[in-house]
Amino acid sequence: MLVAEIAVYLGSLLNERCPSLDLQLLEAGGLLHDIAKPRSIATGEKHEEVGAAMLQGWGYPKVAGIVREHVTMDYGRAMGPLTESILVNYADKRVKHSEIVSIEDRFLDLIERYARSREHAALLEKKMELYSALERRIFERLSIRPTGEELMAIQFCLGLEEGEGGNGDRRKKDHRGFARGGEIRGTGGFAQER
Repeated sequence: MLVAEIAVYLGSLLNERCPSLDLQLLEAGGLLHDIAKPRSIATGEKHEEVGAAMLQGWGYPKVAGIVREHVTMDYGRAMGPLTESILVNYADKRVKHSEIVSIEDRFLDLIERYARSREHAALLEKKMELYSALERRIFERLSIRPTGEELMAIQFCLGLEEGEGGNGDRRKKDHRGFARGGEIRGTGGFAQER
């Protein structure tokens, strides 16, 4: 849920300067980016590939593309156009469990929990540098800072209690964000293409 909220919030701010991002597509991608994670934990499959295949099969190729691309980033994509896929990917890196954190905090946690060698830790540090560069590109267009109150307060504006807001968590009934009750409203730019 937080990934979707961050992506839509940033997308709406970016659209104020140059309207080009589909906010409903951002919302759908943010809400569904980890749709296959439970299955993948059990099977060892890549959750982004399984999730993308599921959404493609259901007739949502644009959302499938976002889900497929939300895990990894390379320099060419990071320095290219700011797309829905890029924003969902970035938003995913700003959420640790059920809280919004800085890129540095998220990657230091990943290094601590998952680095199996010095080389792996060095690779994650390079990824942190890449995401920091992407973050600078995003926020140079905005009047807020990456760790400013506006972005960091999203979880509190949603009325989330500690431990809520991660994947599969419930929301309070008075939520005023774009995704209400976990449902995607309308079909917007990601209508089924059959």
